[in-house]
Amino acid sequence: MSSPPRLAAAVLLGLLAAGACGFLLKLMQDMSQSMAAMTRDIASMAADMHRMGGDITVLSEQVAAMRLGVDLMAADVRGMRGGVERMSTVIQSGGKQIEQLNPMGIMQQMAPPGGGR
Repeated sequence: MSSPPRLAAAVLLGLLAAGACGFLLKLMQDMSQSMAAMTRDIASMAADMHRMGGDITVLSEQVAAMRLGVDLMAADVRGMRGGVERMSTVIQSGGKQIEQLNPMGIMQQMAPPGGGR
């Protein structure tokens, strides 16, 4: 009678081993799928980072061009300021000359004597 319990134990042990083997196979399949998904995600991230590197290069070039434009604008503004200062000097010296000439006195001298109403 010791044979049937051994047989039952062997069958039970075989079923447990088959279940464990099935579980391990399922676990390995899930891990393989997860690894494949991670590999796709990493490849996608690498492509995105490559594009981002290109975008950063373009942005850097644009910022450099903007800086050059700002430097040129600053030079233009400095030139305009110099021009305005020169014009202000000319206007001030012209005003002093007009004051020295006394336009009212000149106009009175040019008017005919006794010419009135």
